[in-house]
Amino acid sequence: MRIAVAGIIHESNSFYSQPTELSDFSVHEGPELIDYYRQTFHEIAGYIAGAEQFDFELYPTLAAGATPAGPVTAEAFEHFVGRIIEQLKAAPKLDGILLALHGAMVAEGFPQADGEVARRVREAMGDLPIAITHDYHANVPQELVDAADILIIYKTNPHIDQPERGLQGAEILARQIRGEIKPKMALVKPEVLFNIYFHNTSVAPMQPLMQAAIDLESAEGILGCSVAGGDQYADVPYMGPSIVVIADGDQALAQREAERLGEAMWAIREELKPVVPNPAEGVRLAMQSEEAPVCLLDFGDNIGGGSSGDSTFVLEQLLKQGADGWVVSIWDAESAQACFAAGIGGQIALKVGGKTDDVHGPVLDVSGRVRTLHDGSYEEHERRHGGGRYFSQGPTAVIEVGAEGHKGLLLVNSERAYPNSIHQITCAGIQPEQQKIIVAKGAVAPRAAYEPVCARLIEVASGGATAIDRSSDEYQLARKTLYEWR
Repeated sequence: MRIAVAGIIHESNSFYSQPTELSDFSVHEGPELIDYYRQTFHEIAGYIAGAEQFDFELYPTLAAGATPAGPVTAEAFEHFVGRIIEQLKAAPKLDGILLALHGAMVAEGFPQADGEVARRVREAMGDLPIAITHDYHANVPQELVDAADILIIYKTNPHIDQPERGLQGAEILARQIRGEIKPKMALVKPEVLFNIYFHNTSVAPMQPLMQAAIDLESAEGILGCSVAGGDQYADVPYMGPSIVVIADGDQALAQREAERLGEAMWAIREELKPVVPNPAEGVRLAMQSEEAPVCLLDFGDNIGGGSSGDSTFVLEQLLKQGADGWVVSIWDAESAQACFAAGIGGQIALKVGGKTDDVHGPVLDVSGRVRTLHDGSYEEHERRHGGGRYFSQGPTAVIEVGAEGHKGLLLVNSERAYPNSIHQITCAGIQPEQQKIIVAKGAVAPRAAYEPVCARLIEVASGGATAIDRSSDEYQLARKTLYEWR
């Protein structure tokens, strides 16, 4: 049995000003794809484990991924889809396909880009069994469910179960190919927004829903059950949460159980209204905290959701309120270059952040001493959100800012890097346990990295491409029938 593996992974933000271009993607191809992902905690690592456990040959084609940002250009989308289909057609006889797709990719001309990938692969490969894995933040369209035999979605946020979901998809696909089962899928889309503030799968309101999905997978006749929180930053027709149930040969059973879980999500709609402090309030709460360090989760500059990484709203308040012992990371290649020119120990005056566009805060005047310089590469050995192991934020500098009693550390990096690993700051010589306030530019994802070292986490509703209080008027394609928008 020979099963191909392919993937295009991108979480797109319709409200971010910078598109995702061909050059933004990292690409792994052929045998090197296997070598790379075997070392990670990605779902493709689960595919690889599945090949060994369920006795099939894995045929690698191409896997491409890029840091979340604006919609993928038509050039990049057509390039990667074309390459994958070309390689699938050129492969030795295949028995099935494992396809890693994010689920929230938006491309020029194709709002539901993952659905278009699935449709094209189905059109090219005929009735070959196809299993797809999705990120928990997927906006699942009916077209994708129609094109696939199997859809498995992460069950955790922060995403720490990716290998298990890849393994699950591989197992169901192998059993289907061997004729042991006949997967039948049903999709239900509850009419709620399910704000990202509530996406933590370890606590209510999502935890009971996810537990119900896990419990259902033990029921007779059920092969899989997935609950996706959706991605509110992708302006697409199917934006919002999804319930996907796979039953063995029984479409009615799959539909019935999907509707049951959809009703359970609808029943909690009144609980889905977030109340989150703004940057001024968040900083004040952190300064007043008797516990340390405090992690401020900068929701409006959630890099993993496709924001810029150079927002200054929280930094502005830390400086204005005279906070002490803080750490902030800012994407600012220009400032990083200036620090390298000044050298370690050099005094420097910079205009920092707010350079991407006009929605991520003002450019701030910051002065201080260059404390450390680093190449920005780091490695994560633990399971963290996204499943990655090797990272780079490009040439990185740490600047000591402020006077005694009002000091902070400003980390300026040359490449956007989401805070899914604490080593983003430790690689530059910053010890988290010695700080009072640490700012992580993310929503739920950084929790896996920062909860082990921070005494308290505080969500902050800042402005930007990933603002959590975006009005329905800002959307063009999303369903205006969602409960929160009625």
